[in-house]
Amino acid sequence: MRIVPTLSSLLLAASLGAQAPAKSVDELRAFFAQNCVKCHGPDGSAHSAEGKKLGGFDFTDTKKAAKETDAEMEKTIRKGIFFGLVMPSFKDRLSEADIALMVKEVVRKAEKGKAIAPKQEGGR
Repeated sequence: MRIVPTLSSLLLAASLGAQAPAKSVDELRAFFAQNCVKCHGPDGSAHSAEGKKLGGFDFTDTKKAAKETDAEMEKTIRKGIFFGLVMPSFKDRLSEADIALMVKEVVRKAEKGKAIAPKQEGGR
């Protein structure tokens, strides 16, 4: 009888430890290009007609971005805005580590006029 609780404990521990590996910065740039461009624009400036209409946050506005902490940006990515109606939640698609890296290496490094996209193979 002791084998069943031990076996179930091992299976639970294995499933908890079997999380997807953290995404690379290039994978997160690709994620941005596929999921965030509609509101934030290809460069993160939200200057497209759709971005303005939907009220996308301009990551390239350094004064505005400086008012938002990394933790606040991470929370927005994790939970979305207005219960996912204005901006969807990405908590089911990005791990906590992915979200932190997205803010630090993708969002915070957005430059006006420079598309956020994975680097081309062979290019730098």
